[in-house]
Amino acid sequence: MRKVLFILWVMSIFFLLSCQPKVKTTVLRIGYTNFSIDQAIAFVLKGILDQQPNLTVELYRVPEDSLMFMALLDDELDICISVFLPFTHKSYIDRHAYEIVKFSSVCDSLGMYMIVPRYANIERIDDLRNIAPQLRNTILIPENQNAIYEFGKDVLQDYNLGNFRLQESSWDNIITFVEDSMNNSSGFAFIGLRPHWIFQKYELKTVEDTRHSFGIYEQAHIIATPRFSERMPTIAGFLEQVRFNLNDIEYIMELNQVLGSEPYENALKWINQNTFRINRWLIEH
Repeated sequence: MRKVLFILWVMSIFFLLSCQPKVKTTVLRIGYTNFSIDQAIAFVLKGILDQQPNLTVELYRVPEDSLMFMALLDDELDICISVFLPFTHKSYIDRHAYEIVKFSSVCDSLGMYMIVPRYANIERIDDLRNIAPQLRNTILIPENQNAIYEFGKDVLQDYNLGNFRLQESSWDNIITFVEDSMNNSSGFAFIGLRPHWIFQKYELKTVEDTRHSFGIYEQAHIIATPRFSERMPTIAGFLEQVRFNLNDIEYIMELNQVLGSEPYENALKWINQNTFRINRWLIEH
């Protein structure tokens, strides 16, 4: 008799549960570009939001900015990572000002920097003149980077570094030269972009550009369609709180450089090291 009653009880519980309305799962489609910074941010957001109930996060890597923007406007993506302002993607933002939502900056100070070893007694670009012989009157720049070359020429002119020359080299050769120089505690200077994983691997520093020859630094923003804030207000509020600094991004980028590493696992590693900050992002909206 007890066995029969137990079976009936189990059946009744199953029936009641089956009659409960099912909670609909929301799908969040995130598009990100080939830039390493975008990959880092996308996988961190997925790692955080994967813990939220009734939410499925799908990542889509889009090879070109234009395709990502089209997918957003065609409602094939919910959010995109990222647009760089105030310069790189300004024309796009101006053109579609009423078709998108732009969230607050998720990372600032993106752009070109003069880079030297941390042990160098240099704080400003002007100081390069004092150690010109140690640098062999040479500033390295990545080859086939016209923008960097043009800004480099402005630096030489603005800071009266006429005795210096810009030497183009492959990025691999620049990294090798940096490593060899640091092993010998010798000097070097090169122009590069931040964020970059090289700042996590080597003891480097940027020097102050007092004359702003490199221009105004940019910010990375997440964008979405206007309907997104209505459909997913909680996630929209969360995205307004998300903030990374250059060290955060460069740390994740350096992890992703390891052969065979998984970007999602690397993102989870950073998340586990920054739970206090992430909890604030989740609750302060």
